[in-house]
Amino acid sequence: MLVDFHLRRHAMKTSTLTYACAATLSLLMACPAHADAPASAADWGAIARTDFQFTVDTFRKQHAGVAAGDLSVIEPLAAAERTGMSEAAAVRTEQDYLRLMQRFIGAFGDLHTGINLRLRTRGWTGLVLDQVDGVYRVVWSEPNWPNPLPPLGAIAQTCDGVWTGTYLQTRVAPFTSDGVEYAATFSTLARKTMFENGLGWTPKACVFALADGNRKSYSLPLQAVPGQVGDARIEAVRKRFRALATPVGVTPLAGGRYWVGMPDFDGALSGAAYQALYPKLAALSKPDWIVFDLRGNGGGNSDWGMRALQALYGRAYGERLSEAGSSAKYLVASPTSIEQLKRYISLPEFANGKESNQADLVKVEAAIRAGKTLALVDGKADAQGLMPPTWPRPHGPRIAAVIDRTCFSSCMTFLLYLHAAGDTVVMGEPTAGYSPFGEITALDLPSGHGKIGFPTAWFKSTQGTRAPFHPDIPYTGNMADDAALMKWVNATLDTMQR
Repeated sequence: MLVDFHLRRHAMKTSTLTYACAATLSLLMACPAHADAPASAADWGAIARTDFQFTVDTFRKQHAGVAAGDLSVIEPLAAAERTGMSEAAAVRTEQDYLRLMQRFIGAFGDLHTGINLRLRTRGWTGLVLDQVDGVYRVVWSEPNWPNPLPPLGAIAQTCDGVWTGTYLQTRVAPFTSDGVEYAATFSTLARKTMFENGLGWTPKACVFALADGNRKSYSLPLQAVPGQVGDARIEAVRKRFRALATPVGVTPLAGGRYWVGMPDFDGALSGAAYQALYPKLAALSKPDWIVFDLRGNGGGNSDWGMRALQALYGRAYGERLSEAGSSAKYLVASPTSIEQLKRYISLPEFANGKESNQADLVKVEAAIRAGKTLALVDGKADAQGLMPPTWPRPHGPRIAAVIDRTCFSSCMTFLLYLHAAGDTVVMGEPTAGYSPFGEITALDLPSGHGKIGFPTAWFKSTQGTRAPFHPDIPYTGNMADDAALMKWVNATLDTMQR
């Protein structure tokens, strides 16, 4: 499956170098796994009841969205409390358990709230579908497959007897955090649905419309992964459709334009590359355009992006733009937040923010002593504007940004900074919804069958919770094709005034 829950560090307001954890798998995956009980010996009903109740109780007490009274969190949690335990009581198999827990997490529609049940690709039908112009087309058909497959371009009209879109909504969407209200969601769901991951969501057969006007039903038996199909082959196919920004660095385009790769904001992965980037940006001779490539940027610390703006426009202006990210930051007043801050203070990749994190620690400890639910660690409690501020560029190049469906968390915060310049041009495809949360904590489930992740920070922002970012100029091509995308961006900029 294409993983949709991840954990990474990010910052939503960088003038004080605060940090958060965005939803990427790295934090959960980095923790040691527990040995699963043999399926024949496991009481999946008991496991489901214990793990489900633990998750609900943990979220109720420690999730920042509950403390903030955010509708997107308190409603799915309340619904789960009403019906979840009765559903857990009906669990009989491992698949029942996986589906219960994934459906619960999926209801939040926020990659900052997630679960890692160590799902992996277990089988493949040999196809990849995508939503293209409102229909579901075959965009990859594996050659030399053991059973007949529809050709490239064939349209999947029905799967297991229902329209393909309905199949995706009822069989796949409930178990992912991809909100069906977002423009790219059904494309993402279609790309996932032909890979089995333990949730039992692949169809047994689909009817395809072929180029000659005929319709034909194809059986879709799974080939084992790994086994009949190697993991390397799956990865090679997925890379054709999974967009990721060019590596951190500067690439000249034409006519004073420069492409700046920002595939992540993770200092542990790319800190050295960003440190090398800033002098290069500052040394550019009268650039006309800077294009920030943010494809696939799932988060990290948005300070890495803000420092690029400082290199281009000066420290004061860069910090001014960062004020558009949020008006206040709160942390849940709990021992979990204290442990999180102590962890940040101890890690070398957060060295620039050590003083800020130490100050936050003092404020959280004071809030706990005062019996408060939230600790205001940055900004003003009553600061909430209806529109984000705009500060025109004092000098320097105009900005363009390339975004895609997986620009999330501090990537979106960086977009708020860029919008604050007033004349930034955003290109690409719409993102998923904005999340005002961060500082992810990961905890083992009592059964040892996985981990849950939840945010302990809330950022008061002018951006609506779960509101997507839309490009000013949409791109309809393959977002993963670097050469075609860069050529299109360059041609588009040719039509625009500096």
